[in-house]
Amino acid sequence: MILKEKVFLEAKDWKQAAGDAAEKEMAFYLRRYFADDQEVYVLNDVRLELDGDAAQMDHVLIHPAGLTIIESKSVSGKLQMRADGQWLRWFDDRSSGMASPIIQARMQSEFLRKYLRSRTAQPEVIDRLAMDVIVSISSKGQFIPPKGVEVPEVCKADQVGERIRAKTQGEAAFPASHRRILGKYLAKMHKPRTEPMVVAPAAPMTAPSPAPTAKPEASVLRHLAYIGPLLKPAGLLRSLAGGAALRKVYATLCKGCGSQRLEFRYGKFGYYLKCLDCGENTAIRLDCRQCGKQTRLRKQEECLFVECKDCDLSEVLHRNDQPLPELA
Repeated sequence: MILKEKVFLEAKDWKQAAGDAAEKEMAFYLRRYFADDQEVYVLNDVRLELDGDAAQMDHVLIHPAGLTIIESKSVSGKLQMRADGQWLRWFDDRSSGMASPIIQARMQSEFLRKYLRSRTAQPEVIDRLAMDVIVSISSKGQFIPPKGVEVPEVCKADQVGERIRAKTQGEAAFPASHRRILGKYLAKMHKPRTEPMVVAPAAPMTAPSPAPTAKPEASVLRHLAYIGPLLKPAGLLRSLAGGAALRKVYATLCKGCGSQRLEFRYGKFGYYLKCLDCGENTAIRLDCRQCGKQTRLRKQEECLFVECKDCDLSEVLHRNDQPLPELA
């Protein structure tokens, strides 16, 4: 059962946008697995404050075996844990260091236990409550553990549900009535950093899938070309779900290699397209296709809109969750 959804703020930079995407993917799988499960309670984005300190947990699951804290990590390349405990992010042949997400999740677990102990007359009950952590990486990423070493705390986002279900087998160590009370209490005690600006809608109706391998014809799909008239009409079900209104109507290709495996991100000079095949950055400079004036870009969930105020025009330039258009 989902007790708390995350309220997403407008991303200030590409790092926040990438982190939000990872949390959305994990929330999608948790909803698929546990939305109708009366044994598992899911809270997305829980931030608690205690004695001038605070901890923000991406996902907290309360189940018959205890509690599991999930730390979501956005990984488009490779994530490596070395034998000495150091962590590296890899993109092509370049690496950069990062803090251990396992240690980060464990610190959140310790904070949560301390928080709960401070709010109960029987702290020994909280001491006996089992808590573990999972580091979830994006489905398109790859985790490299130390040679010959298993790292059970790390898995892909789509594997988390099965791990949680495995924990729920057997006799319950945490009574159902207590699980629900605790879940509602944590949702109530959540302290957001700022007032929300944009509320995320319900999880997408289809799971993230690999981009098709078929390459577009250069004569039809040109870089940032408007292709609205070439799109297939939406089916009845998609129309009822509003899919037609959010179809991307531009061809977005990497200027370096021509790939359509792109993600829009936000950097120092605004939005740009990042190629997931060659790593090239492609600037986004568009004039209105109707009046020729300069347009503005606006992000909404997985969509990047191009808009012209004078023409009252708002169209999807690119979708991070749907890179290829459906052409007639």
